[in-house]
Amino acid sequence: MDEPLVSVVMPAYNAERFVGEAVSSVLSQSYGNWELLVVDDASTDASRDVVARTIVGEPRARLVANGKNLGVARTRNRGVAMASGRYVALLDADDYWLPGKLEAQVGLAEKAQADIAYCSYSIVDEDGSPVCDDFLVPDCATFDSMLSQSVISCSTALLRRSSLPEGPFPLGLQHEDLALWLTMLRDGCTACGTREVLACYRQVSGSRASNKLGSARGRWRVLRDYLGLPVPRCVRAMGRYAVLGARKYRRGSDAR
Repeated sequence: MDEPLVSVVMPAYNAERFVGEAVSSVLSQSYGNWELLVVDDASTDASRDVVARTIVGEPRARLVANGKNLGVARTRNRGVAMASGRYVALLDADDYWLPGKLEAQVGLAEKAQADIAYCSYSIVDEDGSPVCDDFLVPDCATFDSMLSQSVISCSTALLRRSSLPEGPFPLGLQHEDLALWLTMLRDGCTACGTREVLACYRQVSGSRASNKLGSARGRWRVLRDYLGLPVPRCVRAMGRYAVLGARKYRRGSDAR
């Protein structure tokens, strides 16, 4: 069976508590044809040492260090520029994958000839314990559906490299990942998902995602300023986003 190369891009900044688990989850994949590019964004903690120890003896993994702090968008873009695979898989340094993640997603993307593949995921705390029900994603995502609910996240995204724009993650936005997904879908790319839980998203105190008001403002900027959508459409999308976001973090509900 043809196993296309997958380039796993992992930006890391002061992630010594979690990056070892993230890297180990790549090394443990049932799918074998991957390369791992960990790009350290001038961490001031022991992140680089943790990564170096974890990848000892693994020729498919590389650690690259930024000379100065560039921010997550530039750091991801640097990793993507170094990628040589047919697909680029993204993984944040505080999240981790289940062993069958790449195998399932590559199979899905190849069968559907999709530009983006994504998956369902568990939401866990800093100790890895679930904080709510798993987030179960729909089978497909479109530009319109993604305006109301983000079902694609960095740590679940598998991207066809030939479909990516140059310097894919725009600069100066809080939600540069959302801006990329929406740009690709607006421009005709296709996205398919699986309800199988294949990743774990970690809620970390003090992270960008933990600031819900700031996150909402950042989302508005993507819709209104970056994409230039009309105000009424932005308002409707943000209202729907708020309702669905509240459901996402409840227990006992099927988040769709």
